[in-house]
Amino acid sequence: MNAKTGWIEGCPTQYLLAGDWHDFPVRFRWQSGLWLELFDKHADYVVSEIQRAKLSGKFILYLSCPVSSAGGGHSRTNIEIATFAAHNLIKKIGSRFWILNPGLYQLQSREGFNLLKTHAHILGLEKGLGKEIDLIALQKESPVTGGDYMRFWSRVLVEDGDNNLGGRFDAYYFVGPSDTHGFFTNHGATTVTDGIENYFARKLATNQEFREYFQNDSVEEKFFKYYSLKAGAHFSLGSHDEYAIWETLNRIRLTDRGITAQIPGYFDGRQIGFGLAESKTAQGYSLPE
Repeated sequence: MNAKTGWIEGCPTQYLLAGDWHDFPVRFRWQSGLWLELFDKHADYVVSEIQRAKLSGKFILYLSCPVSSAGGGHSRTNIEIATFAAHNLIKKIGSRFWILNPGLYQLQSREGFNLLKTHAHILGLEKGLGKEIDLIALQKESPVTGGDYMRFWSRVLVEDGDNNLGGRFDAYYFVGPSDTHGFFTNHGATTVTDGIENYFARKLATNQEFREYFQNDSVEEKFFKYYSLKAGAHFSLGSHDEYAIWETLNRIRLTDRGITAQIPGYFDGRQIGFGLAESKTAQGYSLPE
């Protein structure tokens, strides 16, 4: 399959301030071609999900969480943790909230893969390709990058059909170590060590993909170290970019509308406090300014 892929560098979207449109100042590098078209369809789908939740009277929270296997983690484990964290949050804050869990919309999850497969089917028909767009072949030929995902998520997080200052979202929640540790101790383990070791042993025994990925002891050691000490948004490239988007939105909102217009943010169960909500963080997949 010829993806006809080139590369684009720039700002994924614009915002309106004082009557003029400006480039949103978080820049990425992403692929053109089929991936660009697929992720545009995907963004439209996610926005429709948000709109459906809003029509039901829900407040919208964005869950920023690690998804990739970078740093010693495992993508499917990260998605399980994010799903646990989302369910746990709903238990605490109640049914008037809807949480957008990005792990359920990315290729690494079954849900995300199936959604993109549906978009690929529709896109193939629209383009008159005469055959199905094979996502697995496309991924092998031209793998999706962090910049591809972040261009897509930038559109979802920033654009709102008005002035593009993130108006679809009522708050951001950045997953932290207590969310991760809660996942591993949720099945009766009294310590994080026991919880991670029990999870790892259970996955090795029951999941072939997991077993193939963790074939040697050194990888198991990295897995344990990552989930016991590092797991959470603080060690995620994508979460750093999402924090930058959130901070940038708040900085613009502060200038335009004042303190009360800022979007609340939470990390590890607590609200992000004074100053931090207006402070920059290290870059993830974004390009230097």
